[in-house]
Amino acid sequence: MENPHHVTHCLREIVRTAETIDPDLAVNDVLEIFQNNPSLLAIPVADGGRFCGVISRRLLFYHHLGRPFALELYGKKPIRLLLEKNCVCMGPEQEVGNALAKLLAVDPSLETDCFAVTDGERCVGIVSVSDLMMNISASQAVLLGALERLSARITEEVRKAGEIQQALLPLPESSFGSIKVSGGITTSSEIGGDFFDYFPLANDRLGLVVADVSGHGVQSGMVTTAAKASLHTLISMGVDTPAELLFGMNNAILATARQTLLMTCLIAVINPKEGSLVIANAGHNFPYLYRAAAGSPEMVDDASGFPLGFEENCRFREYATTFADGDALFLYSDGIVECTNGAGEDFGYDRLEAFLKEHATLPPDIARKLLLEAAEKFTGSRSFADDVTILIVSSARPQ
Repeated sequence: MENPHHVTHCLREIVRTAETIDPDLAVNDVLEIFQNNPSLLAIPVADGGRFCGVISRRLLFYHHLGRPFALELYGKKPIRLLLEKNCVCMGPEQEVGNALAKLLAVDPSLETDCFAVTDGERCVGIVSVSDLMMNISASQAVLLGALERLSARITEEVRKAGEIQQALLPLPESSFGSIKVSGGITTSSEIGGDFFDYFPLANDRLGLVVADVSGHGVQSGMVTTAAKASLHTLISMGVDTPAELLFGMNNAILATARQTLLMTCLIAVINPKEGSLVIANAGHNFPYLYRAAAGSPEMVDDASGFPLGFEENCRFREYATTFADGDALFLYSDGIVECTNGAGEDFGYDRLEAFLKEHATLPPDIARKLLLEAAEKFTGSRSFADDVTILIVSSARPQ
């Protein structure tokens, strides 16, 4: 029994052998051959072994002999008079898909039910169009099956990569003395292009980073992983200022992405004992600093530079300011301000500033949760077109 999953690649594998007849054979004798073999679609005609053409059942019965008195007129005459003119012929090594394309080129309505396969002047046999179509259908089924298996494997690998990437993120909430931290990412795909981190530094300082690779997906995820690895390598080597950390990460990303992807990145270092904050910004969204004394948020746009991965050995400028009790720092990626509602309107900076003005004094975990909910309510969806990262840090007021 033929394997239903077997896929042929050329006509030789689906050709039906057919015994040739002499062109001088009488039409009545050809009719008898067809009547004795109901499955026979066509008969090749050869003169001394040289292929002359075919006579098909459909044309013989329904075209030539379907007219009144046709049998009386042609019955005793040689079959050569009824041979198909310009019949379709193809070589045995013709690929099945190309064979169908060639057939459609000469017969767009696909009225032909079979065609001859010839090897030089010799007829190899007949190929049924239905066999050709079934074979192509089987080929597509096998291909689709292979694609589905490949897709399932890739999906599983991407899912695992996403889990690994999420596992590399720090805990959503943490405390460093009087400093409270809350951060999280809502990715737009299995593997995100955003990342955030916070880490202790010498002299009881706290480092913070938020970054965004152009695009998202597997390649972006690889860049974020390389960036985080380089960040912690630099910290272990004693590099602990925002500008120097960005300098080292920039060269690492250049080596990884080779200028095919850029990463915006902001690093901040808080010194709770001194009440100070130092920021270096590599093309990232400007952070907001809530001043408890002023009672309102302000955008920190004093320090900015090229994104990471843009230029080798790029230097970054630092911005230093105070970070007093009750102050809060809001870091985020552009996914939050660029998310849109049904009318195509951005959430925007005005809404973000209004939210911060109203909720900046809340604990970081609550403020982050409410900001994400506000964005979801605005868009009408719990998913976003781009990754959304929010990192909020506050210095608790003394009790």
